[in-house]
Amino acid sequence: MLNLLKCKCLFGFLWTSAIAAGLLTFIFFSFIDPAAIAAVLNLAGEVQTSNIKIYLGVFVFFWFTLNTSTYLAFYFGQLLRKMEKEAAEMDQRNQSHDGETGIHTS
Repeated sequence: MLNLLKCKCLFGFLWTSAIAAGLLTFIFFSFIDPAAIAAVLNLAGEVQTSNIKIYLGVFVFFWFTLNTSTYLAFYFGQLLRKMEKEAAEMDQRNQSHDGETGIHTS
C-alpha cells in the first residue's frame, strides 16, 4: 500500500512539473525564436528538425530544473523536520534526566 502511495505521489510530482515546464517553454518561445538558438548553437540540418530539438531541449531543461528544485525543497524540509524532532527528543531526555538526579530533601 505504501509503495502505491509513493508511486501516486511521484506521478503527481512529475506531472505537475511537466505542466509548469510546458508553460515556461511556451512563455520562453513567445519571446525567443528557436532558429536564433539553433544559429547560436550551430545546429546543422533541416530547420524543422532543429526547431523540434530546441523545443525539446528547452522543455527538458525546464522540467529537470523544476524537478530538482522541488525535490531539494522537499528534502531539506524533511531534514529540518528530522532535526527538530531530534532536538525535541533531546530536550525531553535532558528534562527527564534533570528530574531524576534532583536532590529531594524532606
